[in-house]
Amino acid sequence: MTTDPDDLKVLEEASAAVSSRSPDLARLDAVLIKLPRPTPLRGMIQSVRAGALHAQNRSAQAVAAINEGLRLLPNHPVPQLIASGIFTFTGAPQRGADLWMQASVTSPELARGTDPYMLDALIGRLYENGDRTRGDRLSARMAEIGFSTALASARSHAALARTREAVQNQQLEEALRGIALISNPADLEVLFVDRRYEDLWPRIAEWGGTDFDPVSRRYLEELRGDWVAAGDLNTATEYARRLSLLRADAAVVELFLPLFDEVRVGAPQDGMEFLAPVVARSMIVVGRHEDAYRLLEKVAAAYPEDAGGNSLNIDAAFVSLAMEQANWPEVISSADRFLRAAEALGPSINRSPLIAVRSALACAYSRTAQMEDARLPAAEVLLAANVMPGSALNLHLCRGDTAAAQALIVARLEDVVTRDWALRFVQAPGPRRGTPLELLTGPTADQVRAAPEVIAAANKHGRILPAALARSLPDGFDPLEIRPAPQPLDPNAI
Repeated sequence: MTTDPDDLKVLEEASAAVSSRSPDLARLDAVLIKLPRPTPLRGMIQSVRAGALHAQNRSAQAVAAINEGLRLLPNHPVPQLIASGIFTFTGAPQRGADLWMQASVTSPELARGTDPYMLDALIGRLYENGDRTRGDRLSARMAEIGFSTALASARSHAALARTREAVQNQQLEEALRGIALISNPADLEVLFVDRRYEDLWPRIAEWGGTDFDPVSRRYLEELRGDWVAAGDLNTATEYARRLSLLRADAAVVELFLPLFDEVRVGAPQDGMEFLAPVVARSMIVVGRHEDAYRLLEKVAAAYPEDAGGNSLNIDAAFVSLAMEQANWPEVISSADRFLRAAEALGPSINRSPLIAVRSALACAYSRTAQMEDARLPAAEVLLAANVMPGSALNLHLCRGDTAAAQALIVARLEDVVTRDWALRFVQAPGPRRGTPLELLTGPTADQVRAAPEVIAAANKHGRILPAALARSLPDGFDPLEIRPAPQPLDPNAI
């Protein structure tokens, strides 16, 4: 690291300061004072210090510290990996991705230890910014270095990214081999309805059948197997989301509501902020409205006041529940609460939920004839429509604005970045849940799908399949059949 005589005097102290699992900022500051010159050791201290500052939500200081670390230790994987996390949550995901990619080349073993949550957020923000090429490259690189993830959706998405890359690079055989690794039916459908991937359609049909039931069953079994093996809330969330998407809301409630029995005030459990909204939404669908709100309130009470983004997920869930019920006054109050909390957290908050909540707010104001109040959130949603079209579409559907929704879909079909999203929308939607929100927006959505200009644009760039794919549980699959064992396996069980 250094042969500088002054650095060597504090090397032992510096090593102790950076080697802790949770580095102490005061100790790092004390060492930094003793390293006034631009040496590699100062660069390492600043890099570790940047991570500690970032953990305390001191974003501006963290960015300044990591930039110095990168300058003093160019091409070193440690500051690059720390920087990738900081830049992900401070508005520079492209730079974060490039630094992670560089570190994965020079030190793949260190890159494999990256926090999966951070990488998931990084890829999400790249896609939100319209940079799908970089997002796909990052996903593919994770698989290339053997990055291990316990989540089936991430494994499938990485395979999708590699397949899209292979097609773009005219490597047809490589792309055809990749089909077997794409387990999520939604990922396969991205390829199956887009003419850019027409050469893959016969292979996809071999794997998915005419209705995607075989691949849907395999994916459900994979998700269930992950949950049974791990028994944690993260794998439970993956499985619950899929079941909810397939309209198995009663099973979601029966399987996953009991996981919150042990949640206590001041004692949050890792991952509950992601699972609780899924379960609460399913409770709304099955008619347990008051219980759904009680679940979210229970989970919210488990977090301390400074829980940051974790409790913000629950704030967003309150908005979603009110939207499902078309309870416009509650949408307005819960959206205002979310946006105030998000503003206090600054750029560390993903842009996508901010736009989604502003869409809900503009919808609620519009439905209650408060058009002046709707103008600002609606403008922010529409300005983001090129890269986050879902929120803009939801607003148009809420307002019953068929013409605006049709124009949005046609425009997004013409854009290679959002084409897969638009092609998925124009497919048959499958059975509806019958919530007040779906009863309000469903007829407008159907009119948009049936519009001649939408159909023409979809057939120009892809195709509209004759029936919905994997929109309900495959025949014979029983979600309640297998659950995690309540006790550890007997040592002689295997």
